Amino acid sequence: MQFQPQTSTKVVARDLVIPAVIGATFFLSRNVLTRTWCAVEPSPCVIDAVNRFDRIAFSFGSIQADFVSNIFQNVIGGALFLAPFALALRRRISFSNALIHSLGFLQGLLWNYAFMEIVRAFVQRPRPLVYRAPLTDGANVHQYTSFYSGHTSFAALATLSLYFYARRAAPQSHGLHNALLMMSGCFTVVMAGLRIVGGRHYPTDTIGGAIAGWAIAILIHRYLLRRDGK
Repeated sequence: MQFQPQTSTKVVARDLVIPAVIGATFFLSRNVLTRTWCAVEPSPCVIDAVNRFDRIAFSFGSIQADFVSNIFQNVIGGALFLAPFALALRRRISFSNALIHSLGFLQGLLWNYAFMEIVRAFVQRPRPLVYRAPLTDGANVHQYTSFYSGHTSFAALATLSLYFYARRAAPQSHGLHNALLMMSGCFTVVMAGLRIVGGRHYPTDTIGGAIAGWAIAILIHRYLLRRDGK
């Protein structure tokens, strides 16, 4: 059975450029949009000002967990982009079709990036490390990007996208569908835990990231169904 999208290169390029430009614009505008409100004396960024649930983040700061979360993200991303080519090889789908599927995943990741940068620009929540050194780390505009967790949203989006892809490419493989759906939940929780233990995010940052990632995966899946004529 062939699993081939019916779309043009121009449409694919358009779908990638729009979120990339939005995300890059907000990222490059951080120096203008972000107010380093913690870097004053006396600083309002004190641990007691953080809600009790999120204070758990101040108990951690593992460099190893932070490092592992980056490796984990790369592994998930690699699996996501290689999946279409693996199925293409098995099902004898052309390289160009596999490439379009892979670019469909990239579209989702770029929209996640764009939405994340927009949210961060408005929320401007300091990362946990800022509360330990508000006058130094608090003077860095790039440290006001705690909400929401990009790593967690990446894991949620990528793994759920794999689940949707399996449903489209192999609709009869219910066992695979269930395994991928469980994997999406487990991998997202693991990534969230690593970001908290690594001292990079608060629990609510990771919850927000998971919700955003799953929501974007659902929206992109529905859009690709319409765009590719499936």
